[in-house]
Amino acid sequence: MLGFGKTAGALAAVLLAGASLAACTTAVDPIARNAPLKLAFAEPVESLRQRSDSGDREAQYALSFLMQGGLRGVERDALGAEALRARAGETRTQMTPIYVPGAKGSPGTTTMVPISSYGVSDAEARRMDACGAMLLLGEPALGGAVCGSPAAYIDLLPAGAAVREEMMRGFLAAGVRVDPATVSDCGATEALWADAAFRMGAGDRDGAAAASERVIALCGDGQRSWHARVMRAQLHLDAAEPDQALAVMAPVERPAPAPIGAFASEVVIAAHAMREDWYAYRRERDLLVGASLDALRAEPETRLIETFPVQGGTATLFERQGQLLPGLEAEMVALVAPDDDRAALRGIWLTRRDGFVNGKTAWFLDEYRCDGRSTLTYFTDRPSEAMVRDHVARRLSGALEALSTVVQGPGPATACRWPVQVAPGLGDDPAVLARQTAQPDAASSAASTPAP
Repeated sequence: MLGFGKTAGALAAVLLAGASLAACTTAVDPIARNAPLKLAFAEPVESLRQRSDSGDREAQYALSFLMQGGLRGVERDALGAEALRARAGETRTQMTPIYVPGAKGSPGTTTMVPISSYGVSDAEARRMDACGAMLLLGEPALGGAVCGSPAAYIDLLPAGAAVREEMMRGFLAAGVRVDPATVSDCGATEALWADAAFRMGAGDRDGAAAASERVIALCGDGQRSWHARVMRAQLHLDAAEPDQALAVMAPVERPAPAPIGAFASEVVIAAHAMREDWYAYRRERDLLVGASLDALRAEPETRLIETFPVQGGTATLFERQGQLLPGLEAEMVALVAPDDDRAALRGIWLTRRDGFVNGKTAWFLDEYRCDGRSTLTYFTDRPSEAMVRDHVARRLSGALEALSTVVQGPGPATACRWPVQVAPGLGDDPAVLARQTAQPDAASSAASTPAP
């Protein structure tokens, strides 16, 4: 979307994948289940290394979590973390003597029975990764769902918050600061834009505002200012300043070309909603929905299934294969063109997770909105197009309740938490960016927004 820091972005990707796990996995004892993650946050690192070397599978997961993120002084090592995950997931079997009483006066016998103990499965590791990401990002509402319960999140909070503070201190210390006043040419703003993105990701919103304002001042209304304009508009929304957000966004094409895409429109939509200007809100929303529908219809590998009336509008169902989020493979999407002036953007996705439970595949039907995500149902067999259509229609009529809902948490929030999911096919869609990378001729002919 805006590139607000590689580590924060990676953590966000992890949490998105983990949210599906939280939706349908029942935890018997969430606090005990998170014990390996608690080790990662609280156990002395040297103790973790010793326990890992001795074959402790919980410690192996914990050390791998620290290696993945380069946390608590542990060197970042993706391959080493993966190797530890393999060891942590090992199933161990030992022969145990079991006494079997005799029948009808016959003497009993002792039989050796194999007893297996299971390690940390890949699915369980992903779930704890997502829970850990919530703690590091400070997302308590979502964390309570992903970690198994609010109590489970709270149990991890003291140690997790300490690691979060250490991580943020490291971010701020490691970054190369750029004084906006030292940059005097639009063509030389690349380092300043990188600094703005870094500051935004690290929570230094005043610094991000100053850097983005300097880029805008130097680059004017041209495309080189557009990324900075979207960032500055988001900061205005965070400060409840919708008029200023709209003024900053005025020169930006909407939907914006890659890599900004739908998010530019979603910032403007959020500003109109904050102003309660529902006429302008509907106009901007409908333009974005129409652009997304046109983009999906034009995609060579996306198939239009059907357009059908639903309560409050029209739904269009597409078959669209590809990765939606890490671990979630998209199969179909229904976009809704609403009739109501105040209706929110929404997309309903059928996704597949391979090896979800006991190595078996599961399919999920999820509704995405800018302010949250709801799991509507899941299937153990792939549903037909007619079944998906029926579930979409039932959801929009109010007849299908969600199994779980994750809403945007407290504090400053982005204009749209799920920008690609509610308006796919545009410039910020990873599938579009990947296709442009694979087909450079097509990418060069498409409009693009250069980074400042």
